[in-house]
Amino acid sequence: MLVAIHIGPLALPTYPLLLLLGLYMGLWFGAKVAGRRGLDPNHIYNSGFYAFIAALVAGRLGHVLHFSSAYAGDPLSILSPNLAAFEPLAAAAGAVLVLAFYIRRHKLPLGIVIDVFAAAALMALAFVAAADALNGRHYGVPSTLPWALVQWDVYRHPVQGYELLGILAVLALIWTFLDRLRTGYVALAAVGGYAAVRLLVDAFRDQPTTIGDGYRLSQVIALVALLLVLVAAYQTHRQADTVA
Repeated sequence: MLVAIHIGPLALPTYPLLLLLGLYMGLWFGAKVAGRRGLDPNHIYNSGFYAFIAALVAGRLGHVLHFSSAYAGDPLSILSPNLAAFEPLAAAAGAVLVLAFYIRRHKLPLGIVIDVFAAAALMALAFVAAADALNGRHYGVPSTLPWALVQWDVYRHPVQGYELLGILAVLALIWTFLDRLRTGYVALAAVGGYAAVRLLVDAFRDQPTTIGDGYRLSQVIALVALLLVLVAAYQTHRQADTVA
């Protein structure tokens, strides 16, 4: 594990650094996809930056509203750079609203934009997996395989590495066949590919959240998402053939 990079007296935490790098690389990859789809890549950088700022503000405000009593005694703590003081759903809502406003104002083709940001999100998730690996988060079950890695003093399946390789494989396939994919299919491929990766990889994840008779919740969600993607792809293909 590599929790921090030490440069002289400074200790730079790898987790937030990789998340920020993942955000940039996601927008970079999305811009590349946009260029091949005939969309100005600058729209991706601009809208992504505005959405990121909106997510930060909305996520923090959501946390403040949720725990208003805690902030009432110390209002200046609202400005604290504490990453834990963040409401993910509020952040996502803020980002989506800003993106929707940007798309409408610039009259961007919605289908292509969805494809682009789905590909961008998948690239960002690759860096999340790398950050998890370096920080020992969401680790695997004990293993005696030759490629097992020591995490928390136990040899384990490097599930974060499995996830990273799986995501990179999906990204490579999307990029290779991008010109053959109709509008909307990139998003379906990104969601379906990630769902398939999680369905396989999470079988080796330790301390899973379970439901029912011991079913892993993450795998159930991944399976449902993959089935929905397959149904959507079939229906879209069928409608296209009918129109043709």
